[in-house]
Amino acid sequence: MRNLYLVRHGMVAFPGGVKRCIGRTDLFLDDTGRRQAEALGRYFLGRQDLQVFCSPLARARETALILSRGRLPVQVVDGLAELDMGEWENCPMSELKKDLESEPANGEGRESGLKRFRETIDGILESTEGDIVCVAHAGVNCCYLADLLGSPLNTSRALAQPYGCFSRIEVDESGKLTVAELGRMAVAAPDRAECERILEHYRTPEQVRAHCRQVCRQALLLGGRLKNAGYQVDMALVQSAALLHDVARAKADHAVQGAQWILREGYPQVADIILRHHDLGNPSSHPYETTIVYLADKLVQGERVVNLEERFQRSRSRCQGAGQPEEALKAHERRYREAREAMGRVREWIGEENISGLTG
Repeated sequence: MRNLYLVRHGMVAFPGGVKRCIGRTDLFLDDTGRRQAEALGRYFLGRQDLQVFCSPLARARETALILSRGRLPVQVVDGLAELDMGEWENCPMSELKKDLESEPANGEGRESGLKRFRETIDGILESTEGDIVCVAHAGVNCCYLADLLGSPLNTSRALAQPYGCFSRIEVDESGKLTVAELGRMAVAAPDRAECERILEHYRTPEQVRAHCRQVCRQALLLGGRLKNAGYQVDMALVQSAALLHDVARAKADHAVQGAQWILREGYPQVADIILRHHDLGNPSSHPYETTIVYLADKLVQGERVVNLEERFQRSRSRCQGAGQPEEALKAHERRYREAREAMGRVREWIGEENISGLTG
């Protein structure tokens, strides 16, 4: 078994900060893009067996050179270039009227782009052994991944390919290719600055962001006590999931929508926690980080720290006052029992003597 790591280059330095549709337009990375490439380099650190290939376009070459850290030779391959965007080339994204199935006039269609890219990858695999990294672009990556996944080519742009991500493709002895990981970032959790960027990108209201920051403070307090009690807790994961748990608060079924957004950003572990922050289920069936963020959210009303009884009494009163159906009240009581059970589990984990300062 060998692995093909299909990388999308890092974020691009668009002139004037205006994001544009670029295919063959040659632009370099911005500071964020260089940090993303450095994170990829750390992910692959110590892999002397890797071979690195890249598109001839500057943003891909720069990503590959930073990723390789001068340890590995980088081979430029023309066939890894991005689709030619034709009439869309260099147009501001905000001005383009297109949907998933649209293709630009006078550009390179997805079918021809896929054929060219697939032949290039096949040639690289045939001429090498061991694991390889190919640094390319969102358009061609999505075409190739859709083909491997059996997804419709005409909606390939729906696949997650954030800047600086990679998809891991397993290649067995017979040459069969299987997508094992899709569009994930090199780090499991974004830092605070990246979380704030994501909240801004999805236009999360400021009052919701303030709630998320308070939840984050409580989650880090709780996570720290678990670590002090000897449990293995990923504090970076706790921090990012807490900051982003309500990213889609204004949307219906916000936990599901938020998880989908963060999955598209390339953070599947964070997305899993966001998916569970509203309805936990059995706390013993989830990682510590999931229970920590869930419980911290239940201990914060707006920006104010409360106890579980106060939090659920308020929501119970709203349900009753709004005349909601019996099913809604039963769901509310179920959530309250789940929260109490989660608090009980935390008491078991860290001991009663370490519970002071945690309400519930």
